[in-house]
Amino acid sequence: MTRNIFTFIRHMNRLPLYLLILFTVFCFACSKDDSGSGAPPVVTGVSLLDASKTDSTFTGTLPGTLILITGQNLDGIVKIAFNGQSAYFNPTYNTSTHLIVTIPDNAPTEATDPDVPNTIHIITNHGETSYSFTLEIPPPSIAAISNENALAGDSLIIYGSSLWLIDKIVFPGGREVTDFIADDAGTRIGMIMPALGDDTGRLLIQAKYGNAVSDGPLNDHQSGNVISNLTADGETGEKAVFNWAWWGANRTTDANLFPGTRGGYLQNIFGGVGAGDGAWWNGNRSGNFNDVPMFTAAIMTEQAANYALKFEISTKEPWTAGVNVLRFGDNYAYRYMPWSGAAGAKFETKGAWQTVTVPLSAFKTVADGKEGTGAGAQTMGDLLKAGGVVAFGYRFITEDAPVDVYNAAYDNFRIVKIR
Repeated sequence: MTRNIFTFIRHMNRLPLYLLILFTVFCFACSKDDSGSGAPPVVTGVSLLDASKTDSTFTGTLPGTLILITGQNLDGIVKIAFNGQSAYFNPTYNTSTHLIVTIPDNAPTEATDPDVPNTIHIITNHGETSYSFTLEIPPPSIAAISNENALAGDSLIIYGSSLWLIDKIVFPGGREVTDFIADDAGTRIGMIMPALGDDTGRLLIQAKYGNAVSDGPLNDHQSGNVISNLTADGETGEKAVFNWAWWGANRTTDANLFPGTRGGYLQNIFGGVGAGDGAWWNGNRSGNFNDVPMFTAAIMTEQAANYALKFEISTKEPWTAGVNVLRFGDNYAYRYMPWSGAAGAKFETKGAWQTVTVPLSAFKTVADGKEGTGAGAQTMGDLLKAGGVVAFGYRFITEDAPVDVYNAAYDNFRIVKIR
């Protein structure tokens, strides 16, 4: 039978290498050559199943990976475990020299157990063996930062995945923070915001299994990225980037009303707005800005998905209905309604400032008379006026439900490159 198998394989040279390996292992498992010598099993190597990616120095990979274990006397396996976690395997793919198996997704790693043995343990009906093999964790990833413009001394939370085994967090200006608290799930890191002065830049996480960089700069409230920070010339707290059109919301510099920001900001406060009310120009329900020449004409052909609108919001009351329609010009809008899909169908920051990030590709045209529900923006030229001029504003409307009370503040509207 073995001779017939190899005759067939010679005519299958067009198949991917990993399929050939899989087929070969299967065929040998069906042959009568796998009775084994009775000697203890020996593992000589581990590789990815795709032979084109075989690496002689392959000594570790992620849980969930399909691997090929090579050795001697591997027939008759009754159990295989990765760091103590048993793995299912199909005996069809077990021969005296090979085993194909998927590492369990829940196999322990150094992230969940600092004393993990980093071994593959194989038990056969004629002996057992262990092989040193590291179960790695994915590199860290940053999904969001609670407040990218937090003041020094404020609490700061980084949200993401694989936030384990972190050596340090580097802030703008090279400021390193090693005093932080991470959750066991690797999804949150909490710390105190260091003093950054006027330094602006992206946050860097350095961890054992890789690095991660924030999608936008921190302390970015007075740079060339800013449409408006609502601070006027002569006011304290930050360099003025005003560009406000002087109507719509209540602009204030009251540091006690919504503490935790710098200089000026906008407050939208209103109530008693019935369902289906699109009169955004009434009752403190909009934010209006002058056109801002932020970019050159060269940006017009760049992909909208490479940029995002960012701003900070702080709420005093839960937001439970209504839509804040963020707009670039008259053709593209984003329906900002964070209460939709939130726990309890309400959004609130409880008086803290929180950064919002909206990819510019999420801004859409009008469809069926409703802004922000049509085709998404493809290029920056869809969103900007000729020459790279920004025409931005927002309008609060209601649809299916009334708004009894709305009391929120906005600050630091900016456009940043995220890719």
